[in-house]
Amino acid sequence: MTRIACLFVPVADERIKPALLEIALRHSPSVEDGGPDIVYLDLGGLERLWGGEEEIARRLHRAACECGAAVRIGIAGSRAGARFAARAGGDITIVPPELDARWLGPAPLALLGLGPEMSARLGRWGIRTLGELADLPVSGLAERLGDEGPRLQRLARGEDATPLRLWTPPPVFEESADCSWGVETLEPLGDLLAGLAEMLCARLRRHELSADAFEWSCRLANRTVHEGACAPAAPLTDSAAAAALLRASLAARPPRAAVEAITLRVRPVRVRNVQPRFDEPPRPSPRLLTATLARLSALVGARDIGSPVILDTHRPDAHQMTPFLLPSPRPSPQRGEGGRENRNPLPRRGRGQGEGAVLAVHRVRPSRSVAVVLHAGAPAHLRAAGLAGRIIAGAGPWRVSGEWWTEAPFVQDEWDVELDDGTLCRLARDGRGWRLEAVYD
Repeated sequence: MTRIACLFVPVADERIKPALLEIALRHSPSVEDGGPDIVYLDLGGLERLWGGEEEIARRLHRAACECGAAVRIGIAGSRAGARFAARAGGDITIVPPELDARWLGPAPLALLGLGPEMSARLGRWGIRTLGELADLPVSGLAERLGDEGPRLQRLARGEDATPLRLWTPPPVFEESADCSWGVETLEPLGDLLAGLAEMLCARLRRHELSADAFEWSCRLANRTVHEGACAPAAPLTDSAAAAALLRASLAARPPRAAVEAITLRVRPVRVRNVQPRFDEPPRPSPRLLTATLARLSALVGARDIGSPVILDTHRPDAHQMTPFLLPSPRPSPQRGEGGRENRNPLPRRGRGQGEGAVLAVHRVRPSRSVAVVLHAGAPAHLRAAGLAGRIIAGAGPWRVSGEWWTEAPFVQDEWDVELDDGTLCRLARDGRGWRLEAVYD
């Protein structure tokens, strides 16, 4: 006779889930991870070890309370019955053997977790409880709902013959090597990391996974620890590309003493195969791209390679570099009226707005010093290397300031001006004087 216990946490918490799995494994070898808020365990044959079902339930509840988890425990003859008992009952609910359908009858239909369409349909039929669903004629239910109807009816009766999917700990992708003699130069240390990366990439391929990040930890001869991390442009399993990336990252930040032991870890991810679109250019090879970025990192430093990201600050052009990642394949093009493809998602300009014209801004970096002559407090003439003229129109000033809470606050006034030759540019003035910030094309 099958007896299943369910540990249900009303408020899902990822920090509690490992503790629940550990508690269940201490009491039964057959445990299933049922999701973020549920753990199942098979109670078959545990009476001799832990006592009756009430004693087992009290032990599980006491252990969960010691971990700070507000858990409910249900015991029934199936996984569905145990789950319904845990969700609908109190702290401990035990359904007598062979009485799952009778006990679950008054329970609300919401325990089945139905979608809005199915819930609305059964509601129109006047079905409010599991018992009312269980009492419907099987043939009529199948005619109206197809195979889904009898399946829901079996669950409402507590009939779930699916065996537990036994939980196994996730594989740890980590390799270590001891260097009792001490490695003092980068070349043999890079060879050692490359060997560890080759073993890890082989394990990833066996599990059909890819490496999304690498982390290493070195125990040094001076009793300190040197740690580092790097991420490829795209998840990979190619050991040659991983070795090139690790060598470049290690060269950018080498250890300061001889290495006596090293540990390499990878963060595994499962990459979904996506067929490339016919109307987009081919994507670069992750292996070649990673190797190229690794060589660039060795030349200019890992911090100077990546994609710029605008910072949430008022300082003009404030940004930081983040690791470069291949973008995900773009979705299918939008369709307009009549099913035609909408190739330009930007709104069209109306009449009188310069239809078809786009004004681009070319930032001048670093900004260029200029000499500005004022007239009645407004810029009237400017002179700079390769640029000079009379200002015939202007707008401003606009005060830009921020980061006053730091040691380097900034404040500047900005103007948009037009020269007599038609040049449009952006000027800025702060405590250092006038600067040319941008030119409009």
